Amino acid sequence: MQVALAFLGLCLPGLAWWLWLGDHELDGGEALARIFAISASFITLVTLAFYTIRLSFTPLLLGLLLGLSFGLTLAGLIRRGKTAFNWTWLVALVVLGIFTFWRLWQAKDLVFPNWVDSQHHVLIIRKMIEAGGLPSTLEPYLPGPFYYHFAFHAVTALFSVLSGLAPEQSVLLLGQVMNACVGITVYALAKAIGRDWRVGLLAAFFVTFVTKMPGYYLSWGRYTLLTGVLILPVAMAEIELLRKGTAKWWQTSGLFLLTVGTLLSHYLAAFLLAIYLVIIGLDWVIESIKKKKADWPMLLTLAVPAFLGLLASTRWYLRVFHYSAGIVDKGIQFSQSALTFDRDQIDYLKYILGPNASYLLMGLAVLGLFYMFIKRDWLQFGLWSIVVGFFSIPTGIVVFSFRSDYFDLVLFIVISVVSAFFAVSFLHSLTKKIEKKVYAVLPILFLLIGLISFGAFENYDAINDSTVLMSLDDQSALEWIKQHTPEDARFFVNTTNWGYGLYRGVDGGGWILPSTRRWSIAPTIFYPFGNDLYVSETWKDWSQRASIVTTCETDFWELVKEAELNYLYVREGNTGIQAETLSNCDGLEKLYENEGVSIWLIDSYNANGIIKDNLN
Repeated sequence: MQVALAFLGLCLPGLAWWLWLGDHELDGGEALARIFAISASFITLVTLAFYTIRLSFTPLLLGLLLGLSFGLTLAGLIRRGKTAFNWTWLVALVVLGIFTFWRLWQAKDLVFPNWVDSQHHVLIIRKMIEAGGLPSTLEPYLPGPFYYHFAFHAVTALFSVLSGLAPEQSVLLLGQVMNACVGITVYALAKAIGRDWRVGLLAAFFVTFVTKMPGYYLSWGRYTLLTGVLILPVAMAEIELLRKGTAKWWQTSGLFLLTVGTLLSHYLAAFLLAIYLVIIGLDWVIESIKKKKADWPMLLTLAVPAFLGLLASTRWYLRVFHYSAGIVDKGIQFSQSALTFDRDQIDYLKYILGPNASYLLMGLAVLGLFYMFIKRDWLQFGLWSIVVGFFSIPTGIVVFSFRSDYFDLVLFIVISVVSAFFAVSFLHSLTKKIEKKVYAVLPILFLLIGLISFGAFENYDAINDSTVLMSLDDQSALEWIKQHTPEDARFFVNTTNWGYGLYRGVDGGGWILPSTRRWSIAPTIFYPFGNDLYVSETWKDWSQRASIVTTCETDFWELVKEAELNYLYVREGNTGIQAETLSNCDGLEKLYENEGVSIWLIDSYNANGIIKDNLN
């Protein structure tokens, strides 16, 4: 019950906005998409506002904000509830329920969020909860300033507080619910462009069951990008509705909030939104020249809320630009290393764009792009799709450090929407030529159901086994660490190369810092962002040396001494130190063992003597 109420609490800001300011002519799917995206955006904006004025979220203040949101929602239901809801809401909720069940089923075997990115996401969320808002630093866990897109962390921190779930469990559960919601937000985008619910519904099912992404984000822990691709389609949908209609000035508040949410959710999502706005602006210029008359009200309806959203986000972006100056490339560059069409690159692209059912969608999407250019309503989205598709090809062009495979991760929006548009358009054209429409509708309907079923069969396992770091045994060991070790404990864990000169834990040991607050070798891959070069290089050196240690000989004890380690975490495996090699080691005492996971106390005070003995 508490978890269900926590989900309701997250949705209150968007629901209140919808009841008071939303366009009630939209159907239930479009409304739900806005409720989800605007709620996430509003929570993010308030988090940034509190950070700016140096105000923390206390239980009393959080209760007041939730009470205000609930009061506005209740008043909105009383005042406008009769016009806000219709039968389409029931359909939308049923579809959302199907999507949510599917995403949760895909994650059923995970005990923690997956892979290495999830570790620093959980650590950031934990720090936000402890700090009562957006922190300036992740200390005492990691050194240096904090500057990172934080929308996902702000929303999940609130969910963790409201639900009572640990941050790692909140990430896993809420992440999959958000993944299910992406299907609804893509529906809203497709419906807003073509005003055809069939295109939107088909695109939503394609996104959820046929394309590899965003479902595969679960395997990599791409939660910040997931938040971006949840909000971005709704921002684009809001742009379409505002430019086609006669919106009241207060209704532009939706685009303002969605702009903020997109900008602070992920930098790639912000870039994609900027591209779409530029395309809309160029179209406005061309139309003004053709008609010899400029539609200034329409331009201002889009430009003002988008600019105010950028202005509201500037406080954080200035911080990001300041601290990332030496890390992130700015502008557009050509990289010879990014210009690769070798076999490995092609196989990688096939992997992230597949599987086979998705390749079929890509074929339909290519046909759909040609057809879009004779449909005025779809022209701008078609141009945006071509730009995204171009950047997804390894041409050597790198924009703001975004490699081509970054764009491949969001290409599912293009593939699903354009292929759905083509399928519905082809069916519409076919029914015009056949007298008995059922002869055209049923075969194509069966083919589409077959394609969706085939995609679900190929994508049901969204987890790459090689990316699973945590087991139930690791989870039990981490609980033991919380209860039986001091907070200043420092752990040796087995490590392996991750790339970019960084190393990661090979098992549950990599989760010691995010989950238990105890320090370990390779304390997530996030520490280089702190801009403390000495600490970063020192920890890289320790992690690299830990990756080649296999016995408790001189190399091990030198590392123990330098890193001031006093515990050792081992899970049975094929790399690094193993428990069977430790039983006869002087200076080690086994404290815990369960199904291949063991924890040892290191008598670091004897390190000097043991080092001398080994050298002799």
